[in-house]
Amino acid sequence: MVRLRKKHLPHRVTVTPFGGDGAEGDIWGAARADRPAYVEQKTRLRVDRRSTSPTSGQEITSTTFVVMLPNDDTAPRSRVTVWAGTPRERTAEVIDSAFFDYRGTPSHVELYLE
Repeated sequence: MVRLRKKHLPHRVTVTPFGGDGAEGDIWGAARADRPAYVEQKTRLRVDRRSTSPTSGQEITSTTFVVMLPNDDTAPRSRVTVWAGTPRERTAEVIDSAFFDYRGTPSHVELYLE
């Protein structure tokens, strides 16, 4: 069986999961630091899957593409910090995420960031 492994993902990211909307604002989970990932700064059009976004359901530009292991499945509106410790470091919201779990192929999660 083909598996995507940590050694195939050369970058590290920090994920702060979105927990929901509370009476006093957004609820955020504990940050998960140093998560293995593959990061590309590449512009792509994606449908905005954030339910409370003013552009929800519309095609918008994603500037960063991230591949992670299946146990790092991340919902839209979560925050991801990429390129930590470099001049390119930035934190962006997840616009869309896709979970791929197929027999015979490397299972993974794809994230598209603002």
